[in-house]
Amino acid sequence: MTKSTLFHAVAATLPMLAVWAGPASAQTVEGSGQSKVMMFDRPPSVEELREVVAPEPKIRTRSIEIIGGAAGAAAKRPRPIDEINYGTAPLPAAQPAPQAEMRPATQPAVTQPAPQPAPSRPAHKHRRQEVRMEAAAEPAPAPAAEPEAAPQAFGFRINFALNSAEIPAESASYIDSVGALMKEDPSLGLTVEGHTDASGSLAYNMLLSQRRAVSVGEYLVRVHQIDPKRITVDGKGPTEPLAANPYDGRNRRVEFKPTH
Repeated sequence: MTKSTLFHAVAATLPMLAVWAGPASAQTVEGSGQSKVMMFDRPPSVEELREVVAPEPKIRTRSIEIIGGAAGAAAKRPRPIDEINYGTAPLPAAQPAPQAEMRPATQPAVTQPAPQPAPSRPAHKHRRQEVRMEAAAEPAPAPAAEPEAAPQAFGFRINFALNSAEIPAESASYIDSVGALMKEDPSLGLTVEGHTDASGSLAYNMLLSQRRAVSVGEYLVRVHQIDPKRITVDGKGPTEPLAANPYDGRNRRVEFKPTH
């Protein structure tokens, strides 16, 4: 084989290597409302599981910056007096008192009273009413939408054999991640839930899901030495499907929910 032929043969295999080098699975949020669950299609890391059961709170801070020179100068500057007409009636100019008409001594002198200025309504009251009317005309702001709740549970689709609760060897790494998480956080308790699809009778599926949840809990106690008091098991059967079709195989899963 020549060098040219060998080069082309190696180059032809590179696209195949690139395809197999990438990740084969991911994580997805399934369900709705309080039934949301983070489903992993590959063995998760401890950090990924911790983000679901104990997410770190995001603290928002606000800072106020005060510039001393500009603020001090602005505080020392005298405030200008606004030329606002508050509607104060001007004082009438002084007028000489009217002289009494000369009348005979037998008739008393009659004096005319000085005209009084009509009371005027202060202009600031009109302005306050206009401001109130404009404020009432503005529509109320719409309430802010509440952020969507994050999933508080995670789960795996463990491929149990038909009518079996034995954990397959290829699925043990999923549960090992849970054991590592519980060892890292001794205060964490988990409820292990078994779920099935609607194939078969309800009584059969309820019992099978309970057996599978017990099998996962026993694995955590036996292999990872987790205190049994930190683990609760529950069989849900087909009562809480994630897929719209209750017979969909994606409803068969094992879920983990924190209890602290």
